[in-house]
Amino acid sequence: MEKPRVVTQAENKNPAQDERTDLPSIYHPLKASSASQRVINAYKDAQVFYGQAEYQQALTTLTANVLPKTSSVQFEAYLLAAASASELNYLADALHYVQSAEKLAVARRSDNQNRLKLTQASIFEHVDDWLTVINLRMDLSFSLPLSEKQKNDAKLWLAIQSLTQNELEALFQQQKPLLNGWLSISEILRDPSLSIEQQLTMFSLWQTGNPNHPAAISPPHDFQVLSSVKDMAPQKMVLLLPMSGKLERASQAIVDGFFAAYYRQTSARPQVTVINTENYPNIIEALAAANNRQPDIIIGPLQKNNVAQISRVVLPYPVIALNQLDVNQHPKNLYHFSLTAEDEIHELISFAKQEGANSAAILSTQDTWALKQSDEFRVAAETENVIITSNQSYANTPKGRQDAIQKLLLVNESYGRKSLVETWTDTKVDSVSRSRRDLDYVYFVGKLNDAKQIRPLLDFYFADTIPMLASSTLNDSAPDNSINPSDIERILFTEAPALLPTNTSLNELPSNQNSNILRRLQALGADAYLLANKHTLFTLLPSTKISANTGIITMDKTGVFHKRPEIMTYRKGNLVYANNQLFFKQKEDTQK
Repeated sequence: MEKPRVVTQAENKNPAQDERTDLPSIYHPLKASSASQRVINAYKDAQVFYGQAEYQQALTTLTANVLPKTSSVQFEAYLLAAASASELNYLADALHYVQSAEKLAVARRSDNQNRLKLTQASIFEHVDDWLTVINLRMDLSFSLPLSEKQKNDAKLWLAIQSLTQNELEALFQQQKPLLNGWLSISEILRDPSLSIEQQLTMFSLWQTGNPNHPAAISPPHDFQVLSSVKDMAPQKMVLLLPMSGKLERASQAIVDGFFAAYYRQTSARPQVTVINTENYPNIIEALAAANNRQPDIIIGPLQKNNVAQISRVVLPYPVIALNQLDVNQHPKNLYHFSLTAEDEIHELISFAKQEGANSAAILSTQDTWALKQSDEFRVAAETENVIITSNQSYANTPKGRQDAIQKLLLVNESYGRKSLVETWTDTKVDSVSRSRRDLDYVYFVGKLNDAKQIRPLLDFYFADTIPMLASSTLNDSAPDNSINPSDIERILFTEAPALLPTNTSLNELPSNQNSNILRRLQALGADAYLLANKHTLFTLLPSTKISANTGIITMDKTGVFHKRPEIMTYRKGNLVYANNQLFFKQKEDTQK
């Protein structure tokens, strides 16, 4: 064997070589020990930063002082870097750190394989990729030691409760007995026609038939809390809505949905009073009239200014307002449930991030509501570290649309560069037209009739592989016969489950086929009744998730109910579920 070369102090060594000789070595034991300790100390500093929620500082410390050096803590450091990057919404970086950890020899140990999967599951939880989370945590169910299984099962359950109905049904098709057990008890809680007592009875029957399932041995916390609130169903409810005036149609749609859910309930139903806020001089007097009924819960008001007024007074009874304030002080007994675009924007960003799409352009009409929603997307994108490459609004004219698309795709700059080169060289330049490479998708704010004119323009300027994403406002009415089906493809948008062709929960209501806005308000009313019955469950168990007409409903710490909608698209004129791998696969292809 070749003898190791001894480096003398007289030799001129570069800094990189110095770093390598700092590693553990039989030739430099004191120096190696000191260097190793510095790495370990830096790792401990990063742990402290992470524990204090200073994720950027933790990541900076790790990348500068720990990750580049082989050490006894390198594997743990990569996992900590992945967790820090995930908290900072850097999905691609987080997964890169996990992959780096997987390449280390120590990663082959079974306990470290578990740690890798736990870290991956945590990362995908941050971008709401619940199907991937469930696959990882199901694998962990068979490999974790007994002492860690209960915690994993609890997180597996939360992921299952986050699934849309379409995702749940797709998992059932896999025919995995252990997984199907979890899915079956989730379906018990998803059935809005069942009372709490009926849900508990069905779960008890399931336990009897599946005594060895983890959920039978240690039931999810939801069922434990349900047992404590089964006798707390409201006996009196008040609807506080403007049943006349400008919002009469909207209020009637909410009432229709509310009573559809009310009459679907097979167990004892509460007494309901409807108060028309337009019959009172102000909302405070209308609220006083509602309080005089001594209700268990009040649903309403609808207008934002009325919600703002009641947020400043003492509320003796719980109130689920059907609108949301820009600044929520979270006063006692006030909750918010509405159809704002905020939740839909978050779902779209997460949907795109799951395939590594991290850059977007904003394109909106010049309507006031559209400009407001484009601002909401911009703020959400900044929060979730999505790069905004362009922000354009356009006049609804052929020239206005064309100018906006050219600016968004930097078409004019490209033509300008070509012209400049031709001027400098006095030579005709051949060029290959292509779309800009730094854009993953376009967030569009407008109606379907607007989008049908934008999609062909994007295709014309070589952006045919770039999808358009939009909120449900795009789909306020069904496509008319004049629309060319190909003009509205590759447009992904959010939608309430109640409006999907396969959903029949609100079919018995008066037809509003020409107005998806009214159909969504019916879904809002139906879910308001559901939340009125189960709001106590949310207060006792903040992690509660309910599958409903507007989506998967959760509640945050400020009393705001959020919803996870479905993501849909049109294909050959038909409304179908969207698949992010199908729409964002070109990003991966172009990087190969």
